[in-house]
Amino acid sequence: MALEAKFHATALRPHVRYAMLDSVLGKMPSYLRRAALNTAIGAVSSFLSNYSNWVEGNAAGKKLGTKRELGSRPPRLGFSNVFPPLYGGNMILVGVKNPISKRALNRVDFVGPRKPVSAVQAAAYAAKAEELATPFGFVRIKTLSAGGLWAFSAVLKMHGKAKRLLGSGEMDLAPTLMQRGAKVWLSCPAEVKRVLFVPPKSVDRVCSIDVGINTAATAAIVDSTGTVIARMFLTCGKHNDQRDALGAVIAKKQMKSGGTCKGEPFCSALHRRIAGISIDAARVLALSITAFAVKHGAKAFVVEDLKGWKPKGPSKAQRKRFHRFQHRMLIKHLGFKAQELGMRVLEVYARGTSRWAYDGSGKVSRSTKNMQLARFTSGKRYNADLNGALNIAARGLAMLFGIKPKKEFEKSNAETGKSSGSEVRMPLVLADIWDHVKKMKDKSLLHMDSALRGSSNRQPGVMA
Repeated sequence: MALEAKFHATALRPHVRYAMLDSVLGKMPSYLRRAALNTAIGAVSSFLSNYSNWVEGNAAGKKLGTKRELGSRPPRLGFSNVFPPLYGGNMILVGVKNPISKRALNRVDFVGPRKPVSAVQAAAYAAKAEELATPFGFVRIKTLSAGGLWAFSAVLKMHGKAKRLLGSGEMDLAPTLMQRGAKVWLSCPAEVKRVLFVPPKSVDRVCSIDVGINTAATAAIVDSTGTVIARMFLTCGKHNDQRDALGAVIAKKQMKSGGTCKGEPFCSALHRRIAGISIDAARVLALSITAFAVKHGAKAFVVEDLKGWKPKGPSKAQRKRFHRFQHRMLIKHLGFKAQELGMRVLEVYARGTSRWAYDGSGKVSRSTKNMQLARFTSGKRYNADLNGALNIAARGLAMLFGIKPKKEFEKSNAETGKSSGSEVRMPLVLADIWDHVKKMKDKSLLHMDSALRGSSNRQPGVMA
Protein backbone atom coordinates (compact mmCIF):
# COMPACT_ATOMS: atom_id res chain seq x y z
CA MET A 1 0.00 0.00 0.00
CA ALA A 2 2.87 2.36 0.75
CA LEU A 3 4.40 1.48 -2.60
CA GLU A 4 1.19 2.21 -4.47
CA ALA A 5 1.03 5.64 -2.82
CA LYS A 6 4.13 6.57 -4.79
CA PHE A 7 2.54 6.32 -8.24
CA HIS A 8 -1.27 5.79 -7.94
CA ALA A 9 -3.31 8.98 -7.80
CA THR A 10 -6.64 8.99 -5.93
CA ALA A 11 -9.23 11.60 -5.03
CA LEU A 12 -7.58 12.17 -1.65
CA ARG A 13 -4.08 11.90 -3.16
CA PRO A 14 -4.17 13.71 -6.50
CA HIS A 15 -0.41 14.34 -6.70
CA VAL A 16 2.05 11.42 -6.63
CA ARG A 17 5.80 11.28 -7.09
CA TYR A 18 6.06 8.76 -9.95
CA ALA A 19 2.95 9.42 -12.01
CA MET A 20 4.40 7.82 -15.13
CA LEU A 21 4.15 4.35 -13.50
CA ASP A 22 0.39 4.66 -13.09
CA SER A 23 -0.24 3.50 -16.66
CA VAL A 24 2.25 0.63 -16.41
CA LEU A 25 1.42 -0.85 -13.00
CA GLY A 26 -2.28 -1.21 -12.40
CA LYS A 27 -3.82 -0.68 -9.00
CA MET A 28 -4.46 -4.01 -7.29
CA PRO A 29 -7.80 -4.70 -5.61
CA SER A 30 -7.68 -4.73 -1.84
CA TYR A 31 -8.14 -8.49 -1.43
CA LEU A 32 -5.40 -9.24 -3.96
CA ARG A 33 -3.09 -6.86 -2.12
CA ARG A 34 -3.82 -8.51 1.23
CA ALA A 35 -3.23 -11.98 -0.21
CA ALA A 36 0.10 -10.97 -1.73
CA LEU A 37 1.31 -9.26 1.47
CA ASN A 38 0.32 -12.13 3.75
CA THR A 39 1.96 -14.66 1.42
CA ALA A 40 5.19 -12.65 1.29
CA ILE A 41 5.28 -12.23 5.07
CA GLY A 42 4.66 -15.95 5.61
CA ALA A 43 7.33 -16.99 3.08
CA VAL A 44 9.99 -14.75 4.64
CA SER A 45 9.09 -15.81 8.19
CA SER A 46 9.25 -19.49 7.25
CA PHE A 47 12.60 -19.03 5.51
CA LEU A 48 14.13 -17.27 8.52
CA SER A 49 13.02 -19.97 10.96
CA ASN A 50 14.17 -22.80 8.66
CA TYR A 51 17.54 -21.12 8.09
CA SER A 52 18.01 -20.63 11.84
CA ASN A 53 17.30 -24.32 12.43
CA TRP A 54 19.72 -25.30 9.67
CA VAL A 55 22.52 -23.18 11.13
CA GLU A 56 21.98 -24.72 14.58
CA GLY A 57 21.96 -28.22 13.07
CA ASN A 58 18.28 -28.98 13.76
CA ALA A 59 15.90 -30.56 11.28
CA ALA A 60 13.24 -28.18 9.98
CA GLY A 61 9.68 -29.11 10.80
CA LYS A 62 10.72 -31.65 13.45
CA LYS A 63 10.66 -31.48 17.19
CA LEU A 64 13.44 -29.59 18.94
CA GLY A 65 16.62 -31.62 19.24
CA THR A 66 16.16 -33.64 16.04
CA LYS A 67 19.36 -33.38 14.04
CA ARG A 68 19.28 -32.57 10.36
CA GLU A 69 20.64 -34.91 7.73
CA LEU A 70 24.37 -34.84 7.08
CA GLY A 71 25.16 -32.82 3.97
CA SER A 72 21.67 -31.35 3.63
CA ARG A 73 21.38 -28.13 1.66
CA PRO A 74 20.38 -24.86 3.30
CA PRO A 75 16.78 -23.71 2.80
CA ARG A 76 16.00 -21.37 -0.05
CA LEU A 77 13.54 -18.53 -0.33
CA GLY A 78 11.52 -19.87 -3.22
CA PHE A 79 9.07 -18.09 -5.46
CA SER A 80 5.49 -18.86 -4.46
CA ASN A 81 2.55 -18.10 -6.72
CA VAL A 82 -0.45 -16.42 -5.13
CA PHE A 83 -3.70 -17.86 -6.43
CA PRO A 84 -6.45 -15.33 -5.67
CA PRO A 85 -10.15 -16.20 -5.53
CA LEU A 86 -12.24 -14.73 -8.35
CA TYR A 87 -15.34 -13.23 -6.83
CA GLY A 88 -18.44 -13.48 -9.00
CA GLY A 89 -19.43 -10.26 -10.76
CA ASN A 90 -16.23 -8.58 -9.67
CA MET A 91 -13.41 -10.70 -11.13
CA ILE A 92 -15.26 -13.38 -13.13
CA LEU A 93 -18.45 -13.62 -15.17
CA VAL A 94 -19.83 -17.14 -15.52
CA GLY A 95 -22.23 -18.09 -18.27
CA VAL A 96 -25.76 -19.11 -17.28
CA LYS A 97 -28.45 -20.99 -19.16
CA ASN A 98 -31.16 -18.34 -18.72
CA PRO A 99 -30.94 -14.84 -20.24
CA ILE A 100 -29.30 -12.17 -18.10
CA SER A 101 -31.65 -10.80 -15.43
CA LYS A 102 -31.85 -7.63 -13.37
CA ARG A 103 -30.40 -9.46 -10.38
CA ALA A 104 -27.37 -10.47 -12.47
CA LEU A 105 -27.01 -6.91 -13.68
CA ASN A 106 -26.90 -5.56 -10.14
CA ARG A 107 -24.15 -8.02 -9.18
CA VAL A 108 -21.71 -6.67 -11.78
CA ASP A 109 -19.47 -3.95 -10.42
CA PHE A 110 -19.67 -1.75 -13.52
CA VAL A 111 -23.42 -1.24 -13.01
CA GLY A 112 -22.49 1.69 -10.79
CA PRO A 113 -23.23 2.87 -7.27
CA ARG A 114 -26.17 1.34 -5.46
CA LYS A 115 -28.29 4.47 -5.45
CA PRO A 116 -31.13 5.77 -7.61
CA VAL A 117 -29.94 6.63 -11.11
CA SER A 118 -31.62 8.27 -14.03
CA ALA A 119 -33.33 6.34 -16.78
CA VAL A 120 -30.56 7.24 -19.24
CA GLN A 121 -27.85 5.95 -16.89
CA ALA A 122 -29.82 2.77 -16.18
CA ALA A 123 -30.19 2.13 -19.92
CA ALA A 124 -26.45 2.68 -20.42
CA TYR A 125 -25.62 0.26 -17.60
CA ALA A 126 -28.01 -2.35 -18.99
CA ALA A 127 -26.51 -2.01 -22.46
CA LYS A 128 -23.00 -2.46 -21.05
CA ALA A 129 -24.13 -5.53 -19.11
CA GLU A 130 -25.76 -7.00 -22.20
CA GLU A 131 -22.53 -6.44 -24.08
CA LEU A 132 -20.56 -8.44 -21.49
CA ALA A 133 -23.20 -11.14 -21.09
CA THR A 134 -21.46 -14.52 -21.10
CA PRO A 135 -23.08 -17.56 -22.76
CA PHE A 136 -23.45 -20.86 -20.95
CA GLY A 137 -20.20 -22.85 -20.75
CA PHE A 138 -18.01 -19.77 -21.08
CA VAL A 139 -16.38 -17.34 -18.64
CA ARG A 140 -14.84 -13.86 -18.65
CA ILE A 141 -11.98 -13.10 -16.26
CA LYS A 142 -10.93 -9.59 -15.30
CA THR A 143 -7.30 -9.02 -16.25
CA LEU A 144 -4.88 -6.11 -16.21
CA SER A 145 -4.62 -4.56 -19.65
CA ALA A 146 -1.54 -2.96 -21.21
CA GLY A 147 -2.86 0.49 -20.31
CA GLY A 148 -2.89 -0.31 -16.60
CA LEU A 149 -6.67 -0.72 -16.38
CA TRP A 150 -8.61 -3.76 -15.18
CA ALA A 151 -11.10 -5.06 -17.73
CA PHE A 152 -12.94 -8.28 -18.50
CA SER A 153 -11.30 -10.53 -21.07
CA ALA A 154 -12.89 -11.98 -24.17
CA VAL A 155 -15.16 -14.99 -23.90
CA LEU A 156 -13.16 -18.04 -22.72
CA LYS A 157 -14.52 -21.53 -23.20
CA MET A 158 -14.34 -23.94 -20.25
CA HIS A 159 -12.94 -27.39 -21.03
CA GLY A 160 -12.99 -30.49 -18.88
CA LYS A 161 -15.49 -31.71 -16.32
CA ALA A 162 -16.94 -29.43 -13.68
CA LYS A 163 -16.75 -31.82 -10.73
CA ARG A 164 -19.20 -31.45 -7.83
CA LEU A 165 -20.73 -28.27 -9.23
CA LEU A 166 -24.44 -27.66 -8.99
CA GLY A 167 -26.60 -28.49 -11.97
CA SER A 168 -27.60 -24.87 -12.60
CA GLY A 169 -24.26 -24.12 -14.23
CA GLU A 170 -23.50 -21.20 -11.93
CA MET A 171 -20.50 -21.13 -9.62
CA ASP A 172 -21.98 -20.19 -6.26
CA LEU A 173 -18.59 -20.22 -4.56
CA ALA A 174 -15.64 -18.16 -5.76
CA PRO A 175 -13.31 -20.21 -8.00
CA THR A 176 -9.54 -19.88 -7.81
CA LEU A 177 -7.35 -19.25 -10.83
CA MET A 178 -4.53 -21.83 -10.83
CA GLN A 179 -1.43 -21.94 -13.02
CA ARG A 180 1.30 -24.53 -13.50
CA GLY A 181 3.68 -23.75 -16.32
CA ALA A 182 1.66 -22.98 -19.46
CA LYS A 183 -1.46 -24.70 -18.08
CA VAL A 184 -4.16 -22.54 -16.49
CA TRP A 185 -7.34 -23.84 -14.90
CA LEU A 186 -10.08 -22.90 -12.45
CA SER A 187 -10.32 -24.66 -9.12
CA CYS A 188 -14.04 -24.48 -8.36
CA PRO A 189 -15.11 -25.17 -4.77
CA ALA A 190 -18.63 -26.45 -4.26
CA GLU A 191 -20.80 -26.86 -1.21
CA VAL A 192 -21.70 -30.54 -0.84
CA LYS A 193 -24.89 -31.16 1.07
CA ARG A 194 -24.99 -33.99 3.57
CA VAL A 195 -26.65 -37.12 2.20
CA LEU A 196 -28.49 -39.59 4.43
CA PHE A 197 -27.01 -43.08 4.48
CA VAL A 198 -28.86 -45.89 2.76
CA PRO A 199 -30.84 -48.05 5.26
CA PRO A 200 -29.42 -51.59 5.58
CA LYS A 201 -32.68 -53.23 4.46
CA SER A 202 -32.70 -51.30 1.18
CA VAL A 203 -29.20 -52.47 0.14
CA ASP A 204 -29.81 -54.83 -2.79
CA ARG A 205 -26.34 -54.62 -4.38
CA VAL A 206 -22.89 -54.38 -2.85
CA CYS A 207 -19.45 -53.65 -4.26
CA SER A 208 -16.75 -55.81 -2.68
CA ILE A 209 -13.06 -54.89 -2.90
CA ASP A 210 -10.17 -57.28 -2.49
CA VAL A 211 -6.84 -55.48 -2.18
CA GLY A 212 -4.08 -57.62 -3.63
CA ILE A 213 -0.37 -57.54 -4.34
CA ASN A 214 -0.14 -58.55 -7.99
CA THR A 215 -3.40 -56.72 -8.77
CA ALA A 216 -3.86 -53.47 -6.87
CA ALA A 217 -7.59 -54.05 -6.30
CA THR A 218 -10.30 -56.36 -7.55
CA ALA A 219 -13.92 -55.17 -7.35
CA ALA A 220 -17.09 -57.20 -7.87
CA ILE A 221 -20.78 -56.21 -7.91
CA VAL A 222 -23.03 -58.83 -6.26
CA ASP A 223 -26.78 -58.49 -5.70
CA SER A 224 -28.88 -59.80 -2.80
CA THR A 225 -29.43 -63.18 -4.53
CA GLY A 226 -25.69 -63.84 -4.84
CA THR A 227 -25.61 -63.13 -8.57
CA VAL A 228 -22.38 -61.58 -9.83
CA ILE A 229 -23.32 -58.53 -11.91
CA ALA A 230 -19.90 -57.17 -12.89
CA ARG A 231 -16.23 -57.36 -12.00
CA MET A 232 -13.20 -55.13 -12.49
CA PHE A 233 -9.43 -55.48 -12.07
CA LEU A 234 -7.38 -52.38 -11.22
CA THR A 235 -3.63 -51.92 -11.43
CA CYS A 236 -1.24 -49.11 -10.50
CA GLY A 237 1.58 -49.68 -12.97
CA LYS A 238 2.44 -46.00 -13.27
CA HIS A 239 2.64 -45.50 -9.51
CA ASN A 240 4.62 -48.73 -9.04
CA ASP A 241 7.19 -47.65 -11.63
CA GLN A 242 7.60 -44.26 -9.96
CA ARG A 243 8.06 -45.83 -6.53
CA ASP A 244 10.51 -48.41 -7.89
CA ALA A 245 12.59 -45.66 -9.53
CA LEU A 246 12.76 -43.64 -6.30
CA GLY A 247 13.52 -46.80 -4.32
CA ALA A 248 16.44 -47.54 -6.63
CA VAL A 249 17.81 -44.03 -6.04
CA ILE A 250 17.59 -44.57 -2.28
CA ALA A 251 19.33 -47.94 -2.54
CA LYS A 252 22.12 -46.47 -4.65
CA LYS A 253 22.71 -43.67 -2.15
CA GLN A 254 22.66 -46.10 0.73
CA MET A 255 25.32 -48.26 -0.91
CA LYS A 256 27.60 -45.24 -1.27
CA SER A 257 27.02 -43.86 2.23
CA GLY A 258 27.22 -47.16 4.05
CA GLY A 259 25.17 -48.13 7.07
CA THR A 260 23.14 -45.55 8.99
CA CYS A 261 22.22 -45.44 12.65
CA LYS A 262 18.70 -46.42 13.63
CA GLY A 263 16.44 -43.40 13.84
CA GLU A 264 18.80 -41.20 11.87
CA PRO A 265 17.05 -39.51 8.92
CA PHE A 266 18.19 -40.68 5.50
CA CYS A 267 16.75 -39.58 2.16
CA SER A 268 13.68 -38.22 3.90
CA ALA A 269 12.70 -36.13 0.86
CA LEU A 270 12.64 -39.21 -1.37
CA HIS A 271 10.66 -41.19 1.19
CA ARG A 272 8.21 -38.31 1.38
CA ARG A 273 7.77 -38.41 -2.40
CA ILE A 274 7.14 -42.16 -2.27
CA ALA A 275 4.48 -41.61 0.41
CA GLY A 276 2.85 -38.96 -1.77
CA ILE A 277 2.76 -41.34 -4.74
CA SER A 278 1.12 -43.99 -2.56
CA ILE A 279 -1.54 -41.53 -1.43
CA ASP A 280 -2.24 -40.56 -5.03
CA ALA A 281 -2.53 -44.25 -5.97
CA ALA A 282 -5.12 -44.77 -3.23
CA ARG A 283 -7.11 -41.76 -4.43
CA VAL A 284 -7.09 -42.93 -8.03
CA LEU A 285 -8.21 -46.43 -7.00
CA ALA A 286 -10.98 -45.06 -4.78
CA LEU A 287 -12.25 -42.83 -7.59
CA SER A 288 -12.31 -45.71 -10.10
CA ILE A 289 -14.03 -48.09 -7.68
CA THR A 290 -16.64 -45.49 -6.75
CA ALA A 291 -17.46 -44.81 -10.41
CA PHE A 292 -17.73 -48.58 -10.99
CA ALA A 293 -20.09 -49.01 -8.01
CA VAL A 294 -22.32 -46.08 -8.97
CA LYS A 295 -22.54 -47.29 -12.57
CA HIS A 296 -23.94 -50.67 -11.47
CA GLY A 297 -26.21 -49.35 -8.70
CA ALA A 298 -24.30 -50.64 -5.66
CA LYS A 299 -25.32 -49.05 -2.35
CA ALA A 300 -22.55 -50.33 -0.06
CA PHE A 301 -18.84 -51.09 -0.13
CA VAL A 302 -17.65 -54.32 1.49
CA VAL A 303 -13.98 -54.50 2.50
CA GLU A 304 -11.79 -56.69 4.69
CA ASP A 305 -11.07 -55.61 8.24
CA LEU A 306 -7.26 -55.59 8.14
CA LYS A 307 -6.64 -52.79 10.62
CA GLY A 308 -3.39 -53.45 12.47
CA TRP A 309 -2.44 -56.37 10.22
CA LYS A 310 1.26 -56.39 9.30
CA PRO A 311 2.15 -58.62 6.36
CA LYS A 312 5.35 -60.65 6.35
CA GLY A 313 7.07 -61.70 3.16
CA PRO A 314 9.43 -64.66 2.78
CA SER A 315 11.65 -62.84 0.29
CA LYS A 316 12.89 -59.33 -0.37
CA ALA A 317 10.81 -59.05 -3.55
CA GLN A 318 7.69 -60.11 -1.64
CA ARG A 319 8.32 -57.58 1.13
CA LYS A 320 8.82 -54.93 -1.52
CA ARG A 321 5.41 -55.71 -2.94
CA PHE A 322 3.82 -55.49 0.49
CA HIS A 323 4.94 -51.87 0.69
CA ARG A 324 2.51 -51.19 -2.16
CA PHE A 325 -0.32 -52.71 -0.14
CA GLN A 326 -2.29 -49.49 0.40
CA HIS A 327 -5.25 -51.07 2.17
CA ARG A 328 -6.01 -48.60 4.96
CA MET A 329 -5.39 -45.57 2.74
CA LEU A 330 -7.77 -46.99 0.13
CA ILE A 331 -10.45 -47.68 2.76
CA LYS A 332 -10.03 -44.14 4.08
CA HIS A 333 -10.68 -42.54 0.71
CA LEU A 334 -13.50 -44.97 -0.06
CA GLY A 335 -15.09 -43.77 3.17
CA PHE A 336 -14.86 -40.17 1.93
CA LYS A 337 -16.58 -41.11 -1.33
CA ALA A 338 -19.24 -43.15 0.47
CA GLN A 339 -20.01 -40.29 2.85
CA GLU A 340 -20.52 -37.95 -0.08
CA LEU A 341 -22.83 -40.38 -1.91
CA GLY A 342 -24.67 -41.75 1.15
CA MET A 343 -23.31 -45.29 0.68
CA ARG A 344 -22.32 -47.68 3.45
CA VAL A 345 -18.92 -49.21 4.16
CA LEU A 346 -19.00 -52.70 5.71
CA GLU A 347 -15.84 -54.25 7.15
CA VAL A 348 -15.95 -58.04 7.36
CA TYR A 349 -13.74 -60.71 8.87
CA ALA A 350 -10.80 -61.29 6.53
CA ARG A 351 -9.56 -64.80 7.33
CA GLY A 352 -10.36 -67.46 4.74
CA THR A 353 -11.71 -65.25 1.96
CA SER A 354 -9.03 -66.34 -0.52
CA ARG A 355 -8.41 -69.81 0.95
CA TRP A 356 -11.89 -71.22 0.32
CA ALA A 357 -13.75 -71.54 -2.99
CA TYR A 358 -16.74 -69.28 -3.48
CA ASP A 359 -18.89 -72.19 -4.78
CA GLY A 360 -18.55 -74.11 -1.49
CA SER A 361 -16.37 -76.91 -2.90
CA GLY A 362 -13.73 -76.53 -0.18
CA LYS A 363 -10.20 -75.22 0.08
CA VAL A 364 -8.31 -74.00 -2.95
CA SER A 365 -4.70 -74.64 -3.85
CA ARG A 366 -2.41 -72.07 -5.46
CA SER A 367 0.62 -72.75 -7.59
CA THR A 368 3.92 -71.20 -6.59
CA LYS A 369 4.60 -70.37 -10.24
CA ASN A 370 1.39 -68.37 -10.74
CA MET A 371 -0.17 -67.11 -7.52
CA GLN A 372 -2.96 -65.33 -9.40
CA LEU A 373 -4.72 -68.60 -10.22
CA ALA A 374 -6.58 -70.71 -7.66
CA ARG A 375 -7.37 -74.39 -8.27
CA PHE A 376 -10.62 -75.72 -6.81
CA THR A 377 -11.08 -79.31 -5.63
CA SER A 378 -13.19 -79.94 -8.72
CA GLY A 379 -10.22 -79.04 -10.93
CA LYS A 380 -11.62 -75.65 -11.88
CA ARG A 381 -9.14 -72.79 -12.16
CA TYR A 382 -10.23 -69.31 -11.14
CA ASN A 383 -8.70 -65.93 -10.45
CA ALA A 384 -7.65 -65.93 -6.79
CA ASP A 385 -8.34 -62.22 -6.22
CA LEU A 386 -11.79 -62.43 -7.79
CA ASN A 387 -12.56 -65.51 -5.67
CA GLY A 388 -11.66 -63.51 -2.58
CA ALA A 389 -13.76 -60.53 -3.73
CA LEU A 390 -16.83 -62.77 -4.15
CA ASN A 391 -16.40 -64.23 -0.66
CA ILE A 392 -15.99 -60.72 0.75
CA ALA A 393 -19.27 -59.73 -0.90
CA ALA A 394 -20.93 -62.82 0.57
CA ARG A 395 -19.88 -61.87 4.08
CA GLY A 396 -21.19 -58.36 3.56
CA LEU A 397 -24.57 -59.71 2.43
CA ALA A 398 -24.57 -62.12 5.38
CA MET A 399 -24.00 -59.17 7.70
CA LEU A 400 -27.06 -57.46 6.22
CA PHE A 401 -29.25 -60.59 6.23
CA GLY A 402 -28.09 -61.96 9.58
CA ILE A 403 -26.77 -65.25 8.14
CA LYS A 404 -24.35 -67.27 10.28
CA PRO A 405 -21.60 -69.48 8.77
CA LYS A 406 -22.20 -73.19 8.57
CA LYS A 407 -20.10 -75.87 10.30
CA GLU A 408 -18.88 -79.17 8.99
CA PHE A 409 -17.40 -81.81 11.28
CA GLU A 410 -15.03 -84.62 10.53
CA LYS A 411 -16.25 -86.77 13.44
CA SER A 412 -19.84 -87.57 14.25
CA ASN A 413 -19.31 -87.14 18.00
CA ALA A 414 -17.93 -83.61 17.57
CA GLU A 415 -21.48 -82.23 17.33
CA THR A 416 -22.39 -83.50 20.81
CA GLY A 417 -19.54 -81.61 22.43
CA LYS A 418 -18.41 -84.68 24.44
CA SER A 419 -15.16 -84.97 22.54
CA SER A 420 -12.63 -82.37 21.54
CA GLY A 421 -12.01 -84.03 18.20
CA SER A 422 -10.76 -82.20 15.17
CA GLU A 423 -13.34 -79.74 13.88
CA VAL A 424 -13.40 -78.16 10.46
CA ARG A 425 -15.07 -74.76 10.42
CA MET A 426 -15.78 -73.73 6.87
CA PRO A 427 -16.17 -69.94 6.73
CA LEU A 428 -19.03 -68.27 4.97
CA VAL A 429 -18.70 -68.16 1.18
CA LEU A 430 -20.90 -67.07 -1.70
CA ALA A 431 -22.53 -70.50 -1.91
CA ASP A 432 -24.09 -69.90 1.52
CA ILE A 433 -25.92 -66.89 0.11
CA TRP A 434 -27.28 -69.09 -2.66
CA ASP A 435 -28.51 -71.63 -0.11
CA HIS A 436 -30.12 -68.92 1.98
CA VAL A 437 -31.95 -67.45 -1.02
CA LYS A 438 -33.11 -70.92 -2.07
CA LYS A 439 -34.43 -71.72 1.41
CA MET A 440 -36.27 -68.41 1.60
CA LYS A 441 -37.73 -69.02 -1.86
CA ASP A 442 -38.85 -72.56 -0.93
CA LYS A 443 -40.32 -71.26 2.30
CA SER A 444 -42.31 -68.60 0.50
CA LEU A 445 -43.51 -71.13 -2.10
CA LEU A 446 -44.56 -73.51 0.68
CA HIS A 447 -46.46 -70.74 2.45
CA MET A 448 -48.13 -69.76 -0.82
CA ASP A 449 -49.06 -73.39 -1.56
CA SER A 450 -50.62 -73.84 1.89
CA ALA A 451 -52.57 -70.64 1.45
CA LEU A 452 -53.88 -71.79 -1.91
CA ARG A 453 -54.88 -75.17 -0.47
CA GLY A 454 -56.74 -73.50 2.36
CA SER A 455 -58.64 -71.28 -0.03
CA SER A 456 -59.59 -74.24 -2.27
CA ASN A 457 -61.03 -76.24 0.71
CA ARG A 458 -63.38 -73.45 1.67
CA GLN A 459 -67.01 -73.79 0.59
CA PRO A 460 -68.57 -71.03 -1.47
CA GLY A 461 -70.41 -68.49 0.63
CA VAL A 462 -68.84 -69.66 3.92
CA MET A 463 -66.35 -67.33 5.63
CA ALA A 464 -63.30 -68.92 7.18
